[in-house]
Amino acid sequence: MKAFRGKNGWFACYIGATIIVLAATLVVWLLYERENRVFLLEQQRSSVQSQLDEVTREIETAIATQTAALESLATFVSLEPDLSKEKFEAVSRRTFLKAREFKHVALAPDFVVSMAYPSERTRSIIGLDHNKIPEQLAAVEKAVSSGAVVMAGPVDLVQGGRALIVRKAVQTSDFGAFAPRLWGIVSLALDFEAILERAGVDDLDFKIAMRGKDGLGMSGGMIFGEPLVFTQSPILQKINLPQGSWYTAAVPVTGWTIPQAAFLKARIGFALGGISLLILVLGAIRLVHLRMRSDAQLKTAMNSIADGFAYYDSSDRLALCNDNYRKLYAASAKAMVPGAKFESIVRYGLERQQYAEAIGREEAFLKERLAAHKAGGVDVEQQLADGRWLKILETKTPDGGTVGFRVDITELKNARDAAEAANTAKSEFLDVMSHELRTPLTVVLGGTPFLCKPEMLPTATKLFNSLEARGESAADLKAEVDALLHALKTLASKVDRSAKHLLTLINDVLDYSKIEAGRMQMNVKPLSLAATVEDLVNEYSSKAEKKGLYLEGEAPDIYVEADQIRLRQVFTNILDNALKFTEQGGVTISVDDRGAQVKVNVSDTGVGIPEDRLPEVFDKFSQVDSSASRKVGGTGLGMAITKQIIKLHGGEISVSSQLGEGTEFTFTLPRALADVEEVPMEDSAAASA
Repeated sequence: MKAFRGKNGWFACYIGATIIVLAATLVVWLLYERENRVFLLEQQRSSVQSQLDEVTREIETAIATQTAALESLATFVSLEPDLSKEKFEAVSRRTFLKAREFKHVALAPDFVVSMAYPSERTRSIIGLDHNKIPEQLAAVEKAVSSGAVVMAGPVDLVQGGRALIVRKAVQTSDFGAFAPRLWGIVSLALDFEAILERAGVDDLDFKIAMRGKDGLGMSGGMIFGEPLVFTQSPILQKINLPQGSWYTAAVPVTGWTIPQAAFLKARIGFALGGISLLILVLGAIRLVHLRMRSDAQLKTAMNSIADGFAYYDSSDRLALCNDNYRKLYAASAKAMVPGAKFESIVRYGLERQQYAEAIGREEAFLKERLAAHKAGGVDVEQQLADGRWLKILETKTPDGGTVGFRVDITELKNARDAAEAANTAKSEFLDVMSHELRTPLTVVLGGTPFLCKPEMLPTATKLFNSLEARGESAADLKAEVDALLHALKTLASKVDRSAKHLLTLINDVLDYSKIEAGRMQMNVKPLSLAATVEDLVNEYSSKAEKKGLYLEGEAPDIYVEADQIRLRQVFTNILDNALKFTEQGGVTISVDDRGAQVKVNVSDTGVGIPEDRLPEVFDKFSQVDSSASRKVGGTGLGMAITKQIIKLHGGEISVSSQLGEGTEFTFTLPRALADVEEVPMEDSAAASA
């Protein structure tokens, strides 16, 4: 390319490209026009042939139809040779009247015309003796000798006009001689011009000529058109007659020529194509020049990237890489030359123990790395022997190449490891604190029932008995004790509610911590869904009735594979929310058997959830209506825990809602292969406590 870098060199390149493109365009245009001319001529001949075929069919059809009618009349005459004039006219009228090419029909017993139809046009031929007209006698004798229909003409009729004369000899039975007897001849005159008109000859957009008078084919005389047509390379078509044939010839009015206008669009197209091609070629030359300049810019840009960058072509050979790519893989840098195979570069690094995870398993590492690289979509972390961590991102290009980035994430990796260690420490802390948090709450919850009903305490009973024994003198003291006990009950009730709420919060936090750490244990076994739903309805009915709501639940006798305690936790979380946020109507539990899966629906008629907040329902610490949530309490972990429990069962959970109309939660559980009686729900709940 150095030869074209100078001003004169580029100018010569442009001139040479222009000459080559214009010459190539001219040659292609000439070849195309020659072939297109042949094609258009063939197309023109095909069009003329198609129209001529239609004309031929119409002429043959018209003649064949009338020939058949004449044969029918000849048969009738042979059976009734002495028919009257009236009957002859009636038969002729029925047979020929509808044909527009029909002129007249005549009966000639012993070759002398005795009757003709229509009579008003045929008076001049009555008494015509074919025996006295040599040219007609020859045609009559031909019809007699052949026994078939014979056509002559077109001829000039005695009464005027040109017509085709179709004749058929008539044989009658002579019972005395026991042999057929020649009765005479039946003649039919067909209007030649009417036949041509029916065939549409006058409407053709090309010249037509016909020859073959008296059915003599190409050796016959001209019967229509100019003889010159037969000398102009015409389209020839044979017309089959009852005996013999005609030939038609057709040529365009202007002859077999293609108008120059037919090539105008093609010429304009080639001109525009040549100009476009020239622009493309000159543009390509310009691109080569720009490519030489952009290569240097690309190299500068790649080296400006802080991360390692490399591109391997469709043959998996290194095409481009920046300096940082070589720096990150310093041990393999010498192997990173354009054209080097990716496998060769990785092997070079393996030989120098560049990859920490590959030490001791080099071949297995190579196989895994090549498979991932070939598949594309790589997003992995890789540790080098010097302790650094790299984020490897690779993706396939449309042409089959591979683009890769190498990001040094050593600091991020260290920070993440520290965060994971802190999270582990948090989980361990919560596990340790679980007993410490629940033990005092258990003591509190164990004592609050007595505080809520202090009269059940033995000391309170003794006190009340002492006051009763004193009678009226202790009435004031008894009233003060009653007031004290009422205040204690009110305070104890608040302590009981708060302690239960605190226990729920602690359980939610601990459960979610177990889920995050992957340490939640599931005791999965066959469980009766019908019994579970019945127990839940019985348990929550009183809570629903206090708010004036209904609670309905129905399930077929289906067994599912589930952890009884965790499934109860799922229902509890959903039902608690449903009853919290429902003021009118109620809650319905339904079960749908889907074969391998069982679908459970819990729907309410509550306030509903805004559509834009539905995706957040199962997020941790999510509360759709913060004001309402604050009124009823909650950690925002319940539905997040519910989703994880369903996932641990191998099912899925979803929610749908209409604001102001209600909410429906739907989850699936795996169907149990066998039905086994489960531990009663209340016993299980007691065991979990």
